[in-house]
Amino acid sequence: MSTLFVSLQGISPMHQATELEIMSEHAERGEKLYLLHCDACLLTCSLNSTHNLLGCAMCDARATDTADRVAAETLKLKESLFPDRFPQEMPENVDELLEVTIDGINIGRGAASSTVSILRDYNLEPRGRHRKLVELQLRNATGALKNYQWVLDEIHPDRVIVFNGRHSELWPLLGLCRQRGIPFATHERGGNDQLYQLFENSLPHSILTRQRLMRELWSARPRAERELAATNWYEAKKVGKHRDDRNYLAQQKAGELPTNWDADLHNIAVLVSSEDEMQAIKEWITPLYRQQNEVVSRLLADLRGRTDLHIYIRMHPNLGSVDNQQTRELYAMDQENLTVIRPQEAFDTYAVLEAADVVLSFASSAGVEATFWGTASVLYGRAFYEGEDAAYEPADYEQLVDLLTTPNLPPKPRKNVLRYGYFVSHFGIPYHRVRVVDTKTVYLGKDKMKRFGPRMAANLLRYLPQIPRWLKTHRIITNRRLRLSQLTKLYSHLREKA
Repeated sequence: MSTLFVSLQGISPMHQATELEIMSEHAERGEKLYLLHCDACLLTCSLNSTHNLLGCAMCDARATDTADRVAAETLKLKESLFPDRFPQEMPENVDELLEVTIDGINIGRGAASSTVSILRDYNLEPRGRHRKLVELQLRNATGALKNYQWVLDEIHPDRVIVFNGRHSELWPLLGLCRQRGIPFATHERGGNDQLYQLFENSLPHSILTRQRLMRELWSARPRAERELAATNWYEAKKVGKHRDDRNYLAQQKAGELPTNWDADLHNIAVLVSSEDEMQAIKEWITPLYRQQNEVVSRLLADLRGRTDLHIYIRMHPNLGSVDNQQTRELYAMDQENLTVIRPQEAFDTYAVLEAADVVLSFASSAGVEATFWGTASVLYGRAFYEGEDAAYEPADYEQLVDLLTTPNLPPKPRKNVLRYGYFVSHFGIPYHRVRVVDTKTVYLGKDKMKRFGPRMAANLLRYLPQIPRWLKTHRIITNRRLRLSQLTKLYSHLREKA
């Protein structure tokens, strides 16, 4: 049995430790292990999109150290396989980008996913203002695919394991594995930073895979234990003490509602969330709409002039620094029975959820949280909790309007959201061979994973001739020149304006 690990996540201590944990387990079983590392050959990647050479040096040092610890055979990407130009005509729009293939393998979805994540904007113009960025991702995906074809031909692994997998540098490998019938797995963080999860033959974002894992975890635990733990998660999330996700409550004032809140009206809370992470993932496509704003705009038009109701749009806090088509459209929405709560505003999201007569969400976990706290919740689109009877799920727009405008719509039973609450807080595999303190602090045995070291320094010296490429990539990714203050900001890739 042989397993190929593709190690491109070394900037993240937690994800690198996860790779070592999994490799160590495989080594203990006596398997033949291969580790493919980048050696600064990728044009860009999800964790170091600007090709910051400090990040490259660190990532590759950690990858090769991991290989040494488990006696894995190492292979390196070949820079010569990355094209100077994308070999096809540039796609005209995002729909064409999503369908780009090389040698029968889709690379477009990975390129689109990376591009949208950088821009935080789904309104891509591959032949216009985003041409250089889209072409960079397509060239990156093409070169990565050519490398993976060479590697699989060379070693013929029985299984492949990678981190995440949705971006331009790894998405082609998953398609290649499917084409050749090679089982693969993606790894990601679990329900908290003490757990990781393997997703067999799927992305971590797969609704079907997560629902299967959710059912398995729920059935494997005693009823009293799982229900208490789920209840504790909902209560902790309300006060910002959960560990499965970022806490956005620090900037909100507990219990505070918008000053114009009128409890005598029929109040509809619309929870708008960012769409960039799932935009290019096929499983998340819904026939109901293309973007959330389409639904919101239609609702506003149809409910305009209704003096018996008020609509509160709560923009997700993570949209606070985003300037894109979605946020600009939301900020421009205006009518008498509408209040747009901007991301930075301190009104309490949970107070809004509880005070509203009905809540509309598109994918957010706030949809099930509304049900838990006793408010009728409507899910319009795809979500990990779809099919759980945790929220109303209208089949079309007419049903949606009917649900949102029905007085005294009863909430779904609280018990229906417990399985989801237990899963998001407890899914995953505990670490046994490495110690993860938090996302940035891990120990490999007694050794703390360091940011700098001799191997990294040696890598950096080798990579210095690539400084012009670093500067060029930084300009393409960020739309601005590299500043001295940004030399060590390895994750700083978002553009000031999309």
